[in-house]
Amino acid sequence: MSVPTHEVLIVHPNEMRRNALKSALNAHRVSVVGSQLEAARRMESTAPTLIIAPPDNARRFLRHVDRAAPEAVCVFVCARSDQLGLEELVETAAEGHVFSTVDDALTDGELQTRLRDILQLRASTRVSLDAGMRVDFRLRGQAFSAECQDLGHFGAALQVPMDASLAAFLPGTPLDSLTMLRDGRPVLHVARAYVRHATPVQQGTHAFLRVGLSWRLAQDESTTAPPRTLRDAVAVQAALRKALRRDLPVWLHPMDSQTAHFLLESATVDASDERGLLRGQVSSALPSSVGEVVHLSFEMGGQRYRGVTSMLHVGPDGVALGMPRSLAVENRRGQQRFRPSAQHRFLVRFTSPFSGQRITRAVLDLGARGFAFPIDASCEVLPVGSLLDTMLLLPDGSEVACRVEVRSVDVVPFESRHEQRLRPYRCGVRILDMPRAVRDAIVDAFVSARAPQVRDGAVFRFPDVWRMMEEAHYTFHPDHPFGEESRVLPVLEQTYERLSRARELGRSLVFTDARRLLGHVNGLRMYSGTWLVQHLAVMPGFRRSEQISSELTSLAVEVGEAMEDVEFIRYMWRTDNRWPHRLGTWLARVLEGQGLCHLRQFHYLRADLSQMPSADAGALPAVREAGPEDRQWLESYLRRKGEMVRLLSEDLGADRGSESVLGERFRAAGLHRERRVFVVDGEEGPLALALQDEASPGLSLIEVTNGFNLVVADRQHPRAKDAVAALALRCMAHARERGRTSALGLVDAQDVPVLAPWGFVDQGLFSEWTFHRSMVRRWCEAWRSLFERQMPMRRPRRRASTQAPEAPDAQTSVTKEEAR
Repeated sequence: MSVPTHEVLIVHPNEMRRNALKSALNAHRVSVVGSQLEAARRMESTAPTLIIAPPDNARRFLRHVDRAAPEAVCVFVCARSDQLGLEELVETAAEGHVFSTVDDALTDGELQTRLRDILQLRASTRVSLDAGMRVDFRLRGQAFSAECQDLGHFGAALQVPMDASLAAFLPGTPLDSLTMLRDGRPVLHVARAYVRHATPVQQGTHAFLRVGLSWRLAQDESTTAPPRTLRDAVAVQAALRKALRRDLPVWLHPMDSQTAHFLLESATVDASDERGLLRGQVSSALPSSVGEVVHLSFEMGGQRYRGVTSMLHVGPDGVALGMPRSLAVENRRGQQRFRPSAQHRFLVRFTSPFSGQRITRAVLDLGARGFAFPIDASCEVLPVGSLLDTMLLLPDGSEVACRVEVRSVDVVPFESRHEQRLRPYRCGVRILDMPRAVRDAIVDAFVSARAPQVRDGAVFRFPDVWRMMEEAHYTFHPDHPFGEESRVLPVLEQTYERLSRARELGRSLVFTDARRLLGHVNGLRMYSGTWLVQHLAVMPGFRRSEQISSELTSLAVEVGEAMEDVEFIRYMWRTDNRWPHRLGTWLARVLEGQGLCHLRQFHYLRADLSQMPSADAGALPAVREAGPEDRQWLESYLRRKGEMVRLLSEDLGADRGSESVLGERFRAAGLHRERRVFVVDGEEGPLALALQDEASPGLSLIEVTNGFNLVVADRQHPRAKDAVAALALRCMAHARERGRTSALGLVDAQDVPVLAPWGFVDQGLFSEWTFHRSMVRRWCEAWRSLFERQMPMRRPRRRASTQAPEAPDAQTSVTKEEAR
């Protein structure tokens, strides 16, 4: 499978200009001549794909081209200041000739980009379509219908009725909402296309306009964070060292040719001076001399890093480049793609709606929202915007129907010596309605590709996982203590099994070797768009290089990111565990985003409901159930406080729609998840509210999904403490109604002494960090960097007593693993 290299004929009397044009097209077979007579002779022997010529005698030259190379694209190079040349081209176009123009004043880099765009339209075959392929579009707000004559990857030719004005289809005119239909069903949609040329055509008694169109690639709709720039010299050098440690390719680009990629091989960072040097070997085709300025780029963790540097040394032993003064960092896409392992192969099968070909391809790479497969651009046409009905063969042998949209058609980057082994074009598609089976298969393939030793927790019995957590000293879950398995295991096992079947609500990941379980982590959909990372436990005594804690935590975060409807990631840790607290707060500080994250601290209070409180509740204010107006007040209050992340991540808006949908999803899985809101009224509205979560036991082992949070409007109010106590008593009654043995409060420090007389015991201070999905790539890089080399911070020794409270979250087990 290959796309033929283009035959290019350059006609120009000036030798220097001929050579400049030739260097801009060095990836193709280029012939250069000095006159139009020589060009006519050359075309008689070999028909070129692209002809570049000056505008002199353009009409006569085009008649030679129409006879000798009718399929060739003709480009005239003409400066804007050349009035005679421009007049000649205008008269030539008036006669109906179709050609392109390039400004002769362009720089070499701009010229190469312009010629590349023109050639891109010819990079694939064009297929003639059956009569009846209707195209609807809007031109300056007016609806038009036409018939499509032929189609390529980046453009099409339309047959427009002659009653349309030729002046309406001037080159460059935009056509909006272009939709192609076959049998009344959309098979292609392009938001905006552009007219390239329009020609009147007379076929017998039938007259029409032939309008040539082109369109650009679809824009990726992702919730990526804004680009950022690393300007600190240490951070720049650390990013390059990290990329080289991971054996990631580092590319160099000449300043005037961003499309030419040259791999820097055997690259190393030499810290010989203050800023350091980057050394390596590079192809001799790269224009390299001391002082030459080049662009540098590499991709790491789904992010693209770009910088500018210069050649400091060029010799037989290689090149040395200065360290870039800054690196621009941007997300290449909303989520990173991965290549599936040999055990998780996918095949895609479909019939082209344009040519009728039946196509079957192996999937090259996958992402949470789509996948890519190879195509032969010389005979297969799949334009950007195509809508395909595909069958996806999953690794387990099942087939699932998917409707997909083509989002990109790109040349696969490769070096010339690998040309014969790599497929030249890559078609990227987005799945429009993601079937659950496909989403689960993609997540399984991602986990397998990232960490072959990690498996889905559904394949393991919960009692085995429970024993592993006990051996790992995961001890803080007071409602489900070790040693009472006959009471707690049946309930926990039932929740575990039901949750493992509803994998969009929760997923457990287990790190294992051939003999036993080594680690475990769980992700839970705590709210409609919030993914909670919890239950990380790692067996003690393993070498730090295995990175079990790091691998499990990052995988759990990325599994949450893989779900399109998850907008926030959350995890929590105990502040008295020094190493997890230091690590968690460092990440929260380094990755602090403007309105994209929220760090909160709360005290974990537990009241044993078997013991009645001794305090008198007679003088406490009345508590009622919240109504719609109270939820509106709560949303307004959180907005005034600037707690937008909490408002969105915890479904605290006035509209209960997302909360109700979440409850329905859990009920469909045989589980329970709801929220009650209780209110104590003040003089001018609510004085305090209690947000009481309720859920099936065991969704969270520390039962944060069954705890209550307090919102106090005015802490200075004389009855604020009474309102807090009244709400806590109502939540205790609610816990009894649900058959629970304890009531749990996740409250601020001011509320701890107020609730102590009512039987609430402080179990410790916790930190809870919630961040937006657009920060996941940065989080993964920061998290991974902590475990790639020895940390300068000294880790504390583990407590002597295994009965001391442990953190329930991802960071706790880092302490267990690292301290040993």
